[in-house]
Amino acid sequence: MPYLDELRERLRLEGGDVILEDWYSDLTTYLGLLEKKGAVDYIGYVHGDLIPDRDALYNLGIINLRLRQVYSVYGYFSYIKSGSIFIHNIQSDVVNAKDVNAKRGNFEEDLRLKGKRVLKDEDPIHISTFYDYAKSQIEQAIRDALLNLGIPAKPKILGYQVDYDAPAMADVFSPNLTVQDSGRIRVKIIGNTDFYSYLKHKPSGVPTEILGLLNAGKPLTKHSWYEFDFTVVKDDEVNVKVAPTVTITVIIYNIPEA
Repeated sequence: MPYLDELRERLRLEGGDVILEDWYSDLTTYLGLLEKKGAVDYIGYVHGDLIPDRDALYNLGIINLRLRQVYSVYGYFSYIKSGSIFIHNIQSDVVNAKDVNAKRGNFEEDLRLKGKRVLKDEDPIHISTFYDYAKSQIEQAIRDALLNLGIPAKPKILGYQVDYDAPAMADVFSPNLTVQDSGRIRVKIIGNTDFYSYLKHKPSGVPTEILGLLNAGKPLTKHSWYEFDFTVVKDDEVNVKVAPTVTITVIIYNIPEA
């Protein structure tokens, strides 16, 4: 504002200068220009653009002294961070908010929900991207339907060994068998000599393994089938040990809960 600069120089005083009537007139003019022609007047009304002299340096408010509301026609932001944003027309490179409420949304390239890409019209669909999830959901729906009808779920074989020369106190299965469905496991076992049988159980989320004798600690008679049921939950790990060394056939089933 060249005129303000000129007035400012005319108002400058040095020692011994005499203040004349023209000086007061210039001062009145200068103050009037500041009040009426400045970008912001003393009441707070804006009469011109607010342009910072450097990029991305100044704040409008601080964390403890904030503006209550902002009214604007358009907003262009590089980043938006907030607990809740009510959006009507915001253009931004990144919108980071806990809640977004808007009338319309136009996404030209991509939209994701919890990290999963949302399908749009005419998007190619690959069965492999959701096959495992869909399979597990269908299987669970079938199990629920059977239980509602009073039909017990079909047992699954977790693992087996046939005529296996089992070393004393060594794991029969390597690695441990992982329980697929909460419910029970059934250990079905037979040996060619009298022997003791142990079940090793590692509950899901527990950082230790628990080893215990089956058949209440009594020996299993040779050439006789024995069955033992044990309560488990999904993702538990189980295994079998024997003593002394014996040739066994063992099958472990997973029976879903009824």
